Amino acid sequence: MHATIGDNSNDLTPAERKALFMHHFQAIMAQTAVCHRENEERKRLRKLAKTDGIILADVDFGLRCATIEDPQVIVEEQQRRHEIGRFFALPMGAQGDFEFDREPLVDRAARLGEAAGYAAKDRDSCPYDDPNSEPGRAWLAAWDGAQAQMLADLATAMEKANAKRAKADGTAEDDGENDPDDE
Repeated sequence: MHATIGDNSNDLTPAERKALFMHHFQAIMAQTAVCHRENEERKRLRKLAKTDGIILADVDFGLRCATIEDPQVIVEEQQRRHEIGRFFALPMGAQGDFEFDREPLVDRAARLGEAAGYAAKDRDSCPYDDPNSEPGRAWLAAWDGAQAQMLADLATAMEKANAKRAKADGTAEDDGENDPDDE
């Protein structure tokens, strides 16, 4: 029996429950297919990175660093891991004892600008209100330097990776050595 307008019952009829279920089921099934395709592409990209010698745990850590809301969480985690390493007499060095908040403003601005440049963030994302201030200039200069360095490093890294893949596939580029002479 279908509920009529003015009926105080909030219960769905079996037909309404079925229709609502199928509506959500179809939407979720379609999104699951999209996620599956995207996950396959993610796996392909991870495999390519691994082939190029990238440690996937480092990529995962980088993703975590890039998306974390409170960076202090990672700093504290690294300090705890440093301490645990010392429990096992691992040669951890003294970096875990550094005070991370005692960095001069201009140095911090440069470090943040470099990180933003390597992360390919917009140049307009400079966090300093006045880009012409000393920290603003340091951030922008470091951003510019990181972008230029990343571009140069990526070009050489891709050349090497492509050559390595071509050699492994047996499809190395033709050097023209056996080409006939031009007449």
